[in-house]
Amino acid sequence: MEKCLIVVGYNNVRIYDIPKIQRACHQLFDAKLLLVTEKIEEADRHAADEVVACALGEEAVETSTRWVCAELDRLELNPIGILPFSDRGVLLGATLAKHFGLAGIAPDDALAGLDKYAFRNRDAQSKAHVPGYQPVRCVHVRSKAQFQSTVAEFGGRAFAKPLNEGNSRGCHVVPSIEHCDVIWSDLRHYHDGGIIVEELIENAQEYSWDYVAGCSWITEKHTTTGLYRAEIQQIVPAPLSEDVRRQINAAGNHIRRLLPDGGAYHNEIFSRSGLTAAVETNLRPAGLHIWDLAALAFNHLDPWEIWVRWAVTGVVEERSPDPLCYSGIRLIKAPASGVLTALPDIGQIAAELGIEVRDYRYTKHSGERVTDTPQDNSDFLGEVISCSTEYADLCAQLLELTSTIESRVNIA
Repeated sequence: MEKCLIVVGYNNVRIYDIPKIQRACHQLFDAKLLLVTEKIEEADRHAADEVVACALGEEAVETSTRWVCAELDRLELNPIGILPFSDRGVLLGATLAKHFGLAGIAPDDALAGLDKYAFRNRDAQSKAHVPGYQPVRCVHVRSKAQFQSTVAEFGGRAFAKPLNEGNSRGCHVVPSIEHCDVIWSDLRHYHDGGIIVEELIENAQEYSWDYVAGCSWITEKHTTTGLYRAEIQQIVPAPLSEDVRRQINAAGNHIRRLLPDGGAYHNEIFSRSGLTAAVETNLRPAGLHIWDLAALAFNHLDPWEIWVRWAVTGVVEERSPDPLCYSGIRLIKAPASGVLTALPDIGQIAAELGIEVRDYRYTKHSGERVTDTPQDNSDFLGEVISCSTEYADLCAQLLELTSTIESRVNIA
C-alpha cells in the first residue's frame, strides 16, 4: 500500500492552497495527498492525487469515517497524517486521527472549538486565565424576543453571529435595539443552527494569533465598518509594543490550552487598554493567505511544510520566527452595487503607481452581481499582496493600490 496524507475539506475558494500541501507531501514523505470534500469539483482532481466525497457534518461523522476507511482500502492507501483544513472538516479530521492513532485534537475538543457557545462556556469556566484576559459574555438566543432582551441586557449594543460559521459569515454589529428586527431577519438562515449574542467590544484593535506546530506569530486585522464586519486587510507581523505582544501571545496560548493538541490554530483576539479578549478560535490554518504572508515576512519559514511534518510525526517545536519585512493583503471592494461589467488590469495599475505586488487575483467576474456593502470575505472583488520593510509604507501602498483599482471598476 502507498502512503498518503488526508486533507479534510477546504473553506470557500481555498482549493488554491491544496497544491502547496500536496508538494510538501510528495517532497517530505513521498506520500500521496487524498482530499476529502463534500462535493467533488473539477479543480479538486487537479489539486490532489485522489479525491473522496462524503458529508462533513457532525451527524454524519460515523458514517463518513467508515466511508473514508473503505475508500482508503479501495485505493490501497495507508494514511500517515490527517490535516483538517476547513471548519466543517475539523470534527471528521479529529475522528479520523483518533481512529488511525495519528496526531490531532480529540473529537470532544474539536466539537467545543466549532461551537462558539461551547467555546465561550469552556473559556468562562477556566481557572487559568492569564493576567489582563477577560472572557467575553455571550448568550445563545433562540427567538427574536430573547435576541432583543439580550441586546437590552448588554446595554442596547451587541454583536451577533451564527453558532457554527466562519469567514465572517453572518456577523452583525447590533448598534441599538431598534435594529434587532432587521438583523434577526438577516440571520433567518441561521435560526435553526443557532445564534449567539455577545457584548460588543469597542475601541479595540483586532489581531489573530496564528500557530502551527509550535511556531506562532501575530497578525494585524482590519475589518469593514457598519452593520457587518468583513475582514479587509491583514498585516504580518503585527507592529506591537513588547507589552502588547506578550499579552496577545499569552491569550493565544490560553485558548490553545483550552483545546489542546491541534497542529494549527487561528485564534482571533481583541486588545484594548492593557486587556485582551478572545473573539473565537479556528482549529485550522488561517484564511486570507496569512500563512503565505508569514512565508514572505519571516526568514526560512514554510508553514505548510511545518504542518505536514507535524501531522506525520506529531512533533511540536517551540520557536519564534525571524522577521524579514512586513507583508500584507488587502481586499478590493466594489465601488457600487450592481452588475460587474469590467475589471482593470491590476499588474498595469501597480506598475503605474510604482508598487511591487507579490500576488493578486480577482475572485469575481464580468456579469456577476456585486455589492458595495460586503457581509463576508466572499463579497469582495479580489485581493492584492505586497511587502515592505516599513509598516506605514506597506499600509499606504495597499490602500493606494486598491483605491485606484476600485476607481476603475465598472458597475452597471
